[in-house]
Amino acid sequence: MAKREKTGRIDVEGSSSPLEVSLGALLGKEEAPERTGKELKNDDPGPRQKKGTLPGRVILSRETKGRGGKTVTAVSFREGVPDDPEGLAKQLRTALGCGGALEDGRIILQGDQVERASAWLAAKAVKTTKGN
Repeated sequence: MAKREKTGRIDVEGSSSPLEVSLGALLGKEEAPERTGKELKNDDPGPRQKKGTLPGRVILSRETKGRGGKTVTAVSFREGVPDDPEGLAKQLRTALGCGGALEDGRIILQGDQVERASAWLAAKAVKTTKGN
């Protein structure tokens, strides 16, 4: 067996992280360190990036072919793929409480989610068409 080289230890005592606050400072038993103007300036994350826009129309269809008999809901885009399809897929999966993925420019949701996805998209002012 080959001997492993020892890795250096990480110094936790002299950390200069701006987020470092001691337990005593949190409990009010000691004063928190003063922050400089440079550190305060770095706290502002700036303007938030705008999320991708939602598509105008989508087609919701129920599929089982090629999936071992399992039912999935496919969300196809009629007017091209939106700016952030991964973000839209994440929002749909979270809102509907199901799994899913992005395949070939379509969002695939696990299970028969046509009615629930239609209601969620309608609340977001997206027109839906039910296919198949």
